[in-house]
Amino acid sequence: MFEGLGNFVHLVAAVLWIGGLFVLVAGIRPALSKALPSDPERERILALVHRRFSLLSLVAASVLFASGFMMMTQNERFEGFGHYQNTWSKILVVKHALFVALLVPLLLLRKARPVKIEKDLIDLSLMLGLAILLATGLLTAAR
Repeated sequence: MFEGLGNFVHLVAAVLWIGGLFVLVAGIRPALSKALPSDPERERILALVHRRFSLLSLVAASVLFASGFMMMTQNERFEGFGHYQNTWSKILVVKHALFVALLVPLLLLRKARPVKIEKDLIDLSLMLGLAILLATGLLTAAR
């Protein structure tokens, strides 16, 4: 029961963070470009959205870290820290490296930057998030 709740919380946090990145890139940006032809106004709104989203992302990252740690240590394939003999453990290390890499643009977005740089950081975050989802899929298939 507790394992299912932890998995649910983990998935909700991932959906909010990575799904939110997708909405920013594929939904909000194109809509703002159409609705606001003025670059300064569009960039002001995007900067506000990025700031708000980075706060949500920090909360999601914290939840993912805590719930992921709990799920990892409870998994029968987890061999312990520093032991990476099975495929599952090796993929998990890759997933953790991607997660740490995803924290970098998140932390950089906490400070105001030119909108072009913020867009690039969001794009990079989305690519890293999708790579994490791929690693997660591989983890569920690994034995």
